Amino acid sequence: MLNRCKQIFTALITLVILSGCAATTSQKQTGFLGNYDQFIDSKEYDYTKIYKAENFNRDSVAQLTDIKLEPFELWINTRSSDNFNPQQLAELASYFHGKMSSQLKANNYNLVDRASANSLTIRGAFSNIQFVAPELSATDFIPFRIVLNAGNAAYLNITDKKDVITTVSIEVEFLQGQPQQRVFALIATKHIDTTIANSGAENVKAVKALLDIWVYNFIHNITEIRAEKAM
Repeated sequence: MLNRCKQIFTALITLVILSGCAATTSQKQTGFLGNYDQFIDSKEYDYTKIYKAENFNRDSVAQLTDIKLEPFELWINTRSSDNFNPQQLAELASYFHGKMSSQLKANNYNLVDRASANSLTIRGAFSNIQFVAPELSATDFIPFRIVLNAGNAAYLNITDKKDVITTVSIEVEFLQGQPQQRVFALIATKHIDTTIANSGAENVKAVKALLDIWVYNFIHNITEIRAEKAM
């Protein structure tokens, strides 16, 4: 199961880095990305719109040395936020950011606090979270669904309720140089059949372990592209 998850995540992150995802769909706009002009439906994947600058390609990824990594945000409507535990949310956000940072450093990427002419800024947010509370069974817990939608994993954990996430969206953009110019962005929605929340410390461990896989595959893909271009 773990190997299958890794294959899925590797394919997912590769698509995000190189081309985005696909289909004909309308996506909700939270305002996180600011400018939503020139987004088009992906030709490969459903429920996804992308923006890609003409000069952004594998060579752009291979040349990366400096990265400004901003913590991912979780955008929800006020009606869904009554049960939020800011302490647990901060813990998961800090863990993910720290793990990504340490792995980038270990692979000789320079993490910078300020954008420069040669840097790439990565920022994103999870949004459009919709949930219901049907009857659940043990078979409803499917780990890769949580990893593919890391924002809903955090949401389920911090609410400490067995609400089932049915929809979650992600908005991501890559900003190059200084002044920062958008070179790639996507808005993608994942429709989920069922996902169950397990409360307590074990759930936190499970979420962190799954986030580790996401980080591993992201780092693996950008370093692999860099190695290919160096040959």
